[in-house]
Amino acid sequence: MKKILSMAALALVMAGCSNDDENVKIDNGEASNAVAIQISQKVAGVESKAAITPGSTMQANIIMVDAGSGDANNPDFTAFVPRTTNTLTDKAGSSSGEKELANDAARATVANTEFKAATTVGANIELTPTLYYPVSANTKKTWILGVSPQGDVDASKVTFHDADGLQDVMYAKHVAAGSSGTKENSIALEFEHKTSQLTFVAQLEAELTGTEWAGKTVSVTNITIQKAKVPVSIALSTGTVTTTEKNLTVAGCKTGLTTTACAPSEPVMVAATTDILVDLELSVGGTAKKYTNLKVLNASGQPLTTLEGYSHEITFTITAPVEATGAEKIATSAKIVDWKTGDAGNVTIK
Repeated sequence: MKKILSMAALALVMAGCSNDDENVKIDNGEASNAVAIQISQKVAGVESKAAITPGSTMQANIIMVDAGSGDANNPDFTAFVPRTTNTLTDKAGSSSGEKELANDAARATVANTEFKAATTVGANIELTPTLYYPVSANTKKTWILGVSPQGDVDASKVTFHDADGLQDVMYAKHVAAGSSGTKENSIALEFEHKTSQLTFVAQLEAELTGTEWAGKTVSVTNITIQKAKVPVSIALSTGTVTTTEKNLTVAGCKTGLTTTACAPSEPVMVAATTDILVDLELSVGGTAKKYTNLKVLNASGQPLTTLEGYSHEITFTITAPVEATGAEKIATSAKIVDWKTGDAGNVTIK
């Protein structure tokens, strides 16, 4: 009978998911000469594109790294080769069609998993394909790590399919799984957030009566985070995240604002930073009002510093302008000068 390793838990601390369904590999059979790694899971609490609660679907890459030839007690990331299939061959002398793994290089080292989030250890979750302990020796050790959301795995990193600020990037540092001869009885992968999370709310500082906006509906059209650092990839060995800069637009409160904060925006996951600049666009009675280069401050009036693994709620408190009694407004209009037609150019080729 095939021996089974049970990974005691995937402890997801404030963990999250992605909805990517790519790179799913169908396992091509069961190896009769190898010990399969199986994983169970539990979740402490998670958030991503949508809030993840117990019962929600989670997805992750599970990655296996063996010990090196020079160090039997640590994973050799320099020798890691991503393989998403198990290459099985006919078992010598078998008349029942049994299959086996010819060597360690015939094993898959990357698996996808999808499971229901739970706060207690549940049933073993399915790995696609199955991950096996080394077959070259029953003393050779291996290690398991995890990355969410799923992405494209190469020799050193996982590259995410989307760099849009909506990916809750998490990393579970490698933990020892033991060997087929001496398996670890309790293996817990702890996924941790590798970004900070930003949400936005908006409210009026006071009622609009007596202001220039009296009788008008004020709503947030959109919010733009300037030069947000968005995760692109994550290193397998260290969990170091590589980012790219882009302006991220977040949907605002589409309903009319009141003196009570509106519901939070969808969360945006970006690298921890200081000196956040945002642009805000309001609709005031259907007319656009734009405010640029707004600094986000903390409760002490200093630039807000966001932290990895923390969720930060940013509140826009909006004060409507008050008309100056007895003063005349300056009326302005605008036009553009259209393009003038310049001399044409030509190229002669002989």
